[in-house]
Amino acid sequence: MVPLAVCGEVDQVALLNQARAKIVENIERLPKYTCLQTVHRSRFQYFPAVQVSSCGHAAISSTAKVRPQRLLAWTDRFKLDVTVSDGAEIFSWAGARHFQSEDVEKIVGGGMAGTGDFGPFLMSIFGGSASEYDYLGLEQDKERAFAVYRYRVPVSASHYQIKLGPQPEDRANMAYQGKFWIDSQTAELSKMTIEVPSPPRESQTCRIETAIDYRQARIGGSDFLLPQLTVLKMWDMGGDRHENRIEYASCREFQSESVFRTDLDAPASTSEISKEPVAIPPGITIKIALRSKIDGENAFAGDAIDGQLLNAIGTVIPKGAIVHGRIVRFEQQHQPPTYYAVGLTFHSIEMNGSEIPLSLISIARGKQILTGPIEPPGVGMFMFKTDQLALDQRFVTEWKTVRN
Repeated sequence: MVPLAVCGEVDQVALLNQARAKIVENIERLPKYTCLQTVHRSRFQYFPAVQVSSCGHAAISSTAKVRPQRLLAWTDRFKLDVTVSDGAEIFSWAGARHFQSEDVEKIVGGGMAGTGDFGPFLMSIFGGSASEYDYLGLEQDKERAFAVYRYRVPVSASHYQIKLGPQPEDRANMAYQGKFWIDSQTAELSKMTIEVPSPPRESQTCRIETAIDYRQARIGGSDFLLPQLTVLKMWDMGGDRHENRIEYASCREFQSESVFRTDLDAPASTSEISKEPVAIPPGITIKIALRSKIDGENAFAGDAIDGQLLNAIGTVIPKGAIVHGRIVRFEQQHQPPTYYAVGLTFHSIEMNGSEIPLSLISIARGKQILTGPIEPPGVGMFMFKTDQLALDQRFVTEWKTVRN
């Protein structure tokens, strides 16, 4: 064992090498584990609205009666499971049977989505030889000494991408830099920052900053380095500031084989999926009363929900059958006009102790709102013009059956 700190001095090279070895060993075990990812996304805008410069600074008139401020305009929140497969993060709704996509937006819809903090950033910064490191000195925090290093990852070695347009190929790699803090006694990574000071102009983005706090999690009898909190901030050329707060919990060993699916609303309950073919006739209008409670304080996209069928589906499914689904969007507009936008989907129905797959198209009644990209046909979006949301069995939605 190499002594890392002697008489207040640190062997910066030995410490970094030992930390990198630990992180690389950690990365190699990463595909065995999955964590619950709780994400709060926010957007801050200038109120009252003002013209902005090319990179988001308000052009304030000297005669303005009210000085504009960036205020919270919009939020949404969701829960996902995340793991790593073949060097990339893959995601699913919390509690789903299978991991479903590498692209978060395919699951959660529009809004700023950042990935890489669960593992890929560590691979790029510590796992290869392309990063450049500079030792900056020691910092004290809670009676512990942390060695601080600056790093740089050139665009030629970077896998950090930003969207430039609507198509999957409209992406560009970005160079990035930042700092990381290593415990001088244990050589454990404590925190890290990731900065993109000059994103491509085509992205309409001015600056991107990420801060990640790490912790040692006890899983399966051994300690494992995992992120605890990630805060991602992005400033755009329109003057908006976007912020994602991502918390990790319920980390556990992943026993099953990772499977990709395209049916992102696959059943998540513990009931057995029926293996017997059940022909649900298409084109039948049904009503579903919500059995679960959805409130503005505690609900998340990703939460499983139940409903109850208020009319029979032909002669196949009786009235009163229990329907399983999920909240897939949960957004709130905080500035007037205030509203909640809630996306729901129902994917299976209980019959004789088994679940039968169910394919539905929402029938909109009254006003609704579509936020971000157009939702898949099986998602119903509902807008509630209120700042306090509480849905229960009195909330009834209408759907039409389609062929599975």
